[in-house]
Amino acid sequence: MDLALIVFELFVMVIAISLHDCAQAWMANRLGDPTARMLGRITMNPAMHFDPWGMGISPLLSIFIFHNPLPFGWGKPVPTTYRNFRSKNGEVISVIAGPAAQMLTAIVSLIILLVVKHTVQGGGQSLGLAILLSRRVMLPGVGDQMGGIFPVLLLLYMLLVMNLLLFVFNLLPLPFLDGGKILVRFLPYNAAKAFEQYSMYFVLAFFFIGGPLISIGFGPLMAIFNALLISL
Repeated sequence: MDLALIVFELFVMVIAISLHDCAQAWMANRLGDPTARMLGRITMNPAMHFDPWGMGISPLLSIFIFHNPLPFGWGKPVPTTYRNFRSKNGEVISVIAGPAAQMLTAIVSLIILLVVKHTVQGGGQSLGLAILLSRRVMLPGVGDQMGGIFPVLLLLYMLLVMNLLLFVFNLLPLPFLDGGKILVRFLPYNAAKAFEQYSMYFVLAFFFIGGPLISIGFGPLMAIFNALLISL
């Protein structure tokens, strides 16, 4: 069951990453820069966003080597041409569109889960089982209690979890992530150059302290969403 759940998590992660990159490409195009659109990046097709390290090696390392409970990764950078943007803040807004789309997806997933919980017979019980399974908790006989709606609830809940995880991950102030791209726009010139110069050291450090850093933001955020699912 654990292996099947990991494969399912990786599948949902790829969807979330594709959504993130597609949103950034779409927003850049709306703000005047067609670079990503011309390269076919306004799409949910994962092949157009695939990065061997971000979608392949990093998620597997995070699970099997660093024993993180969830995989995290990224797609290949969404290309932009600064001079094409109609506004001086256009590039920053297009970068923010990625995490914003992931937060919106998590909120929509939460709303649908709540609707199903209160309108479908056995929805509440199936939702509880989906939450347990997402935490790799498999109680004896639990398979007999899974209703027909269970796969949909598990997908929606994992979309919620994965998009919140990647929302926090992408906003970390690291050179190759959205948080770093936003940060470097507001740093003094010398500080920005140093930030980019030592980017490889930041990447290496991330694989040792990235998990705890993500947990600082992801834990409380996930607790809020779970509390809403249980209490509403």
